[in-house]
Amino acid sequence: MVVIDGCEVGCAKGVLEQAGVLLRSYLVITEMGICKNKDMHLQRKEIDRVKQAVQDLRGK
Repeated sequence: MVVIDGCEVGCAKGVLEQAGVLLRSYLVITEMGICKNKDMHLQRKEIDRVKQAVQDLRGK
């Protein structure tokens, strides 16, 4: 499982830690230089960067 958080606040990480789930693969989107927004108009190049980052984590 790859846990993805949108920003450094780490909501997904916090929820899973509270549930006792061990985090093995973790990714923070804003640390990739992708700005947080709430309009949900995603850019294809940013989606592709996140997908590649997830694939890279899974390959470790």
